[in-house]
Amino acid sequence: MSEVASAFLVAVERLPRERYPATHSFNSAFGKLHRILQTKLPPHLLPLFVRLRAFCIRQVFTIETRVHINPTFRLLLSTRIIPPGLAFVAAAGSTMYALRYLYVNALDLLTNLVGIAYPAYQSIMCIEYGDEATEHAYMPENGVAATPVLDRALGIDAPNLNKKQWLMYWSIFGLLTTADHWAGPILRLFPMYRVAKIAVLVWAQHRKYNGATWLYDTFVRPLLPPPSTLDQAQQSHERRTNADAKAEVASVDTAADEQPRSSFSSLLVSSVWESGNGLEPPPVHTRV
Repeated sequence: MSEVASAFLVAVERLPRERYPATHSFNSAFGKLHRILQTKLPPHLLPLFVRLRAFCIRQVFTIETRVHINPTFRLLLSTRIIPPGLAFVAAAGSTMYALRYLYVNALDLLTNLVGIAYPAYQSIMCIEYGDEATEHAYMPENGVAATPVLDRALGIDAPNLNKKQWLMYWSIFGLLTTADHWAGPILRLFPMYRVAKIAVLVWAQHRKYNGATWLYDTFVRPLLPPPSTLDQAQQSHERRTNADAKAEVASVDTAADEQPRSSFSSLLVSSVWESGNGLEPPPVHTRV
């Protein structure tokens, strides 16, 4: 376990400092504390401190990768006056305040944001790249080579491109949205309905649980006919279609054979000059 933590800390050192200033600041602070405690802590406690350091840095790194979309964080970094650590704390605090405000004053909007934002992104990735995409959030232009080893050390996962997961998720979201029509009676019986809905949506979309896939495999798939039955039905349908096509062609050929020939034909009617009516063909004048 300590080897994994050490590999993560080494990978953090390779991150671009201008893009992840808070992660580097906290890592530097923990590094100084680690050097101080190396001479004071017993040797068997040092691996525990390494795990604690890796856990704290991982949480900061995870939050910082998501807080880059926060305009407050970008503004504070662009000023270059406030230290990156304080900018990170300010951005994280503003995000928490926004979530609290939405929870208190606009819980319906918060529910829709939770249920749509991340699944929409994953669905677009699934449509565009199918099973071939591998997400590398740290590209060479940012100063870090996008390698599977580095991604694994940083805990970066590829996007969830399981079509079954997201098709079933949107079905669940549609059912829950339809249930909002009766939100008034439901809220009177169950006041925590909105919070429970958010929890269900997070469970259904989270890649650790894949609740939508579990619901499909547990409840929907047993109701469907086995694939062999579908193959047999398709083959019988193709046989019936081919038989109908052959019967139609045969009926067209029979009708063509039975149709009487026309009594007037240019090949059977003799020319007026060949008939015995005494007429002579017109003379042919040859120019000398």
